[in-house]
Amino acid sequence: MLLCLLIISILSGSYVNAQFENYKQDYGYVTVREGAHMFYWLFHTTANVANYTERPLVVWLQGGPGGSSTGIGNFDILGPLDLSLQERNYTWVNNFNVLFVDNPVGTGFSYVDNLQYLTTTNDEIALDFVELMRGFYRANPEFEGVPLYIYGQSYGGKMAIDMGIRIREAELNNTIKSNLRGIAMGNAWISPIDATLTWGPQLLAAGLIDQAGFEDIQRNAREAERLFNIGQYVSSTAQWAATQQAVFRGTTRVDFYNILTKMVAFQPDTFQDAYDMSRDMMIRDGTYTASERQEWNLNELMNTKVKEWLQIPENVVWGSLSNAVFDYLRGDFMKPVTESIEKLLNETDIILTKYNGNLDLICNTPGQMLWVDRLQWSGTEGYRNASRLPIWENNRLEGYYKSYGNFRFFWINEAGHSAPRDNPAGLLAVLRDMTSFP
Repeated sequence: MLLCLLIISILSGSYVNAQFENYKQDYGYVTVREGAHMFYWLFHTTANVANYTERPLVVWLQGGPGGSSTGIGNFDILGPLDLSLQERNYTWVNNFNVLFVDNPVGTGFSYVDNLQYLTTTNDEIALDFVELMRGFYRANPEFEGVPLYIYGQSYGGKMAIDMGIRIREAELNNTIKSNLRGIAMGNAWISPIDATLTWGPQLLAAGLIDQAGFEDIQRNAREAERLFNIGQYVSSTAQWAATQQAVFRGTTRVDFYNILTKMVAFQPDTFQDAYDMSRDMMIRDGTYTASERQEWNLNELMNTKVKEWLQIPENVVWGSLSNAVFDYLRGDFMKPVTESIEKLLNETDIILTKYNGNLDLICNTPGQMLWVDRLQWSGTEGYRNASRLPIWENNRLEGYYKSYGNFRFFWINEAGHSAPRDNPAGLLAVLRDMTSFP
């Protein structure tokens, strides 16, 4: 249903000034298969163009798995309004049509009729996404053929890769009228073992642990690797969580999403199970609780005001199945998607962009560089020999980039896990490179 106007009851404070009425939107559910219902929320661009379809369609995927794009990605990172319901001056809606998708099913406002309909593999997630996009194009046919870019943060980046393969297959089979041009992996969970094995070296180099702490972390990380190598994938996920506990012991609770800060939302000693804590951190996906500058707690906002705005069914509770979504993917959690990346690079012209906030730990830059250096594709030597160039925005050095063919790597300065929120200026370079806008 197309919303031209949303009227919001103002109950407290003049700052809630019916601001959604300024944004042309569409939202709705798509039944992607029996018992599985996926929710999307589209914001049309506010760019000064004759028709909004002159600008690309950007899909934003949150991580976790179990993090909500319509909540976290929208209000906490890059949507038109922040958690105080104030206009965000660096929102991507200024330049693009932005589609927030609650994915996989069971995440955010997406829901399943029974837990048996939750996904268990990355490919199942990808197939659901293709069905979601088919439903989206049926409801919004004007976007057929409009350049499509998929941006995924954290686990969202992992999901985006196999989505790209399945979308391109559907395009070639003429079963969908999308026009996929690019995929961006932001601080993405691409090769989990590489990330876990480099936590210790990164923290030691930064002076955040001593030698004893380093050895404790590496001992746990190597056990996660061993379990993965013998096919004990669920146990490897549990051992990954145990490695996080070793990091907390050695650093006095360094924030996995920004190594210059300390974890405040989660206290390691309040959790009986390391896995429970690690799962909840991943679902949080680099977001924070409401501060003094934020009026709304995200969970409260989504289950009251937003639920009313979007006319969500009463029985659907935002985020209520997030833990189950993560749990059902435990066997797939530690598996890499590097072979899928190689397939896209070798068989398509889709632009693949890897960007990383350099202060992140959980999906750290050193771990990303390991799998990138191992990629086998036609441009391997060309990328290896390409120059690494600075990113200048408004006379500030925001990072560096390196590119060859249809692959790019962006190092983003002064940013942790969620680079679009931490360094919006740095992300302008990524967006401009992929889309020619803004």
